[in-house]
Amino acid sequence: MQELTRVTLQNEMDLILAHKRSMRLAELAGLSLSAQTTFATAVSEVARNTIDRGKNGRLILMVNPDQREKYIIAKITDEESQTKHYEGLTYARRLVNKYNISFDSKETAIELYFEIPVSTKLDIQKLDEWKKIFRNEPAVSPYDELKRKNEQLQDLAQKLEEREQQYKMLTNALPIIIFTLNEKGELIYANEWLKRFTGSSLQQLNTTHWKDIVHPDDYDSFSVLINNQQLSATRASAIKTQCRLRHRNEDDYYWHMASISPLNDESGKLLYWIGYIVDINAQKLVEETLKNNHELKEAQRQLKENQIVLETNIKELNRSNQELQQFAYVASHDLQEPIRKISFYSGYLLDKYKDVLDETGLSFLTIMLSASKRMRKLINDLLAYSRVERQQLQFKPVSLTQIAQEVVKDLELLVSEKNATIQVDELATVDADEGQMHQLFENLIGNAIKYAKDDVPSVIHINCKPIDDQLQILVKDNGIGFDEKYLPQMFALFQRLHSSEKYEGTGLGLAICQKIVSLHNGKITAQSQEGEGATFIVTLPISHSSSVTQEKDWLANGLPEYKPAHK
Repeated sequence: MQELTRVTLQNEMDLILAHKRSMRLAELAGLSLSAQTTFATAVSEVARNTIDRGKNGRLILMVNPDQREKYIIAKITDEESQTKHYEGLTYARRLVNKYNISFDSKETAIELYFEIPVSTKLDIQKLDEWKKIFRNEPAVSPYDELKRKNEQLQDLAQKLEEREQQYKMLTNALPIIIFTLNEKGELIYANEWLKRFTGSSLQQLNTTHWKDIVHPDDYDSFSVLINNQQLSATRASAIKTQCRLRHRNEDDYYWHMASISPLNDESGKLLYWIGYIVDINAQKLVEETLKNNHELKEAQRQLKENQIVLETNIKELNRSNQELQQFAYVASHDLQEPIRKISFYSGYLLDKYKDVLDETGLSFLTIMLSASKRMRKLINDLLAYSRVERQQLQFKPVSLTQIAQEVVKDLELLVSEKNATIQVDELATVDADEGQMHQLFENLIGNAIKYAKDDVPSVIHINCKPIDDQLQILVKDNGIGFDEKYLPQMFALFQRLHSSEKYEGTGLGLAICQKIVSLHNGKITAQSQEGEGATFIVTLPISHSSSVTQEKDWLANGLPEYKPAHK
C-alpha cells in the first residue's frame, strides 16, 4: 500500500479537511460523484468518532495498486487502545467494500477499503503525481494553511533532531575528539571522547580555559585556538597546533594534533569554528626516538634480519620436527615385525624345547622374551605418541561421560583382574577430538589401576567441575601415590619413578596425556603423597578457542611480526 497524504484529527476543522481530501482521492481514482460522496461519508463517520472519543487521531489516505483488486484506503488511527463499539463504524462499514479493525498496546486502527475500477492505471508515476497534487493543493481555509505550516515545521524539527542525533552518533563513533567553538572561543559542543579523555565537562573547560588539561609548555600555542581576539582577527582557513594533553586518570601527558576551521554562512559571516583533536603520541615518540638515537635504524635493520633468521630457524625446526615424527612413526612401525618374530620364536623355544635346554639357556630365553615384550610395548607407545603429533584434530562436542564409560568397558578384563572399582560421575560435554579424549582417559585410568596397592582393592573416582569457561577433570585413586617433588619429570618422555620389574611401562603414558592436553589448549597436573593415592587434574576449555589454531599456525609459519601497541 502506498501512502498519499495524512490529516491529524483534533477538531471539526480537521473533519472538514478529512472529508475534502477523501473526496479528492476518490475523484483521482476515477470514481463517480456518488461514489466519491459515499467514500468520503464513510471516512467522515469514523473520523468524527475518533475526534470525539479518541486521542491524537489521524487519517492516512492510501491506495492498493494490486492489478487484480484495486482499492483506495482510509486508515484512521488513535492512541486509545480499546475494543469498544464505534458508532460511526456501524454506518460506515455499509458504505465501503470491506473494513478491518486492529488493536495493540499503542493504538487502534480502522481501515476502510473502497474498490476502484480495475482499468484505472496505478503505476509509480501516477502515484507520484497524486502525492504532488495533495502536497500542492491550495488551502481551503486559514486554519488549513496554519495546519500545513505547523505540520511542515514539525516535520522540519523532527528531521533536524534526527540529523542532530545522527551527527552525534557519527562523531561519538569516530576515535577522535570533535568539537565546535563560538566566536569567543568557547566550547558549544563536543563528542563523548573529549570527556572520556579529559574528565571535564564543556562548562569546566570553558571556565578553566583548558589550563588543567594542556601542558604548561604548550599552553601558549594552544591558547590561539580559544583566544577570541586572535580568532576574530585571523582569516586563516585552518589553525593547527601540536600540544600535550593530560589524561583524566593519569599524570602523564600525551601528544595531540589540534585543528580548527571556520564555518561561514552564505554571506561569509562566521557561524562557529569546527575542530578536532587527534592522538599523535606514538608518532611523536617515534620522531623523538629517531632524533635522539641515530643507531635505531641500524638496530631496526638488525632486528628485521634476526626476525628473518628466527623465522627460518622456526621453519627448519618444524621441518626437522616433522621429519623426526615421521622417522619415529616409520621406525617404530618397521621394528614391529622383527620384534614380533623375536617374541614369537623365543616363546616357541621355551614352549617346545624347555626340556632339552639347561637352566642357563632357559634363563636367557626368559630374559629375551621379557625384553622383546617390553620392546614391543615401547614401540606401541612410540607409535601412539607419534600419532598424537601427526593426526589432524577434529574438534566437535564430545560427552566425557560416554568416553569414560567406554574406556571402563574396554579395560573390563584389567579391572576384573585387579579387583578395581571405578566410579564415573556425570561429566560435561566439551569441544575436543573424540579419539584423543578416549586415549587420554584410557591412559589415566590404566595408570591408576597399574599403581594400585598390593593388598588393597583399587578404587578410582572420576568427576569434574566447571571453572569459568573451563572444565576441571579429576581422576582420583587410592594407590601407592608419589612424592610431588618428582611431578615435573613424570610427564616427560621415558621418565619412570618405579622399576619396570615391579610396574610395567615405558614412561610414555603420561607424556602422551601431556601432549593430548596441550594440543587441546589445556593443562595437566597431579596431587599426591606417598602411600596416600594420587589425583590427576586435567583442565580443558569447554569451548575450543581459536588460540589453538593460531598457535599451530605460528609454529608452522613462524612468529608474527612484532608491532608495538599504542597505549
